[in-house]
Amino acid sequence: EEVLANAETYKTQVFKVLDPERTRIRFNSEWLGDLKGEDWVRLTARFTLAQMLERNDFQKRMGANEPIAVHELLYPITQAYDSVALEADVELGGNDQLFNLMQGRILQEASGQRPQVVLTVPLLLGLDGVEKMSKSLGNYIGFTEDADTQFGKAMSVSDATMWDWWLLLTDRLPAEIEAMKGGHPMDAKKGLALEIVAQFHGPAAAAEAAERWVRRFS
Repeated sequence: EEVLANAETYKTQVFKVLDPERTRIRFNSEWLGDLKGEDWVRLTARFTLAQMLERNDFQKRMGANEPIAVHELLYPITQAYDSVALEADVELGGNDQLFNLMQGRILQEASGQRPQVVLTVPLLLGLDGVEKMSKSLGNYIGFTEDADTQFGKAMSVSDATMWDWWLLLTDRLPAEIEAMKGGHPMDAKKGLALEIVAQFHGPAAAAEAAERWVRRFS
């Protein structure tokens, strides 16, 4: 019940970006829930322990003598099986997920499927400019936050983080972003905040939020 309740909040957020009429949502319990003990043995037999331990964070933890539970080794395998069950053409993820995404290709080939294309993106730094954006760290802009909150948070980031955000969160080409660096950083940051808010609330709401921010802080 908790998972389903959380899923509803994720749908509310993702449909701020994706068209709900053109989106299908699947729960992997559809196929993982049917796997029996024998199925798990056959599935895990497709992989070796050496393959699993190639994952960067596992290597780091082994080097630091930190424990790795057996169920953690199953996570990349279950994610790989998702790709087989969906017959995925493309899987998108953060570059920290590259290992998991590649396991999907391995299992698809072993299952007689054409292996998916893997696309990764750099991790988005949060408001602090140090850690990746995370709700648990409180350094995030929420999809469902109001326009004023989103605009204010965007204006609070450092100049260095701002340029990363221009690259990762907008459709601007790298050459356009480089050209902006010749101007005043405050103007570039306001432009970025406008683009972010407009994506979630529309251009008119973004312009109004900008006007209120300027009136209050400038």
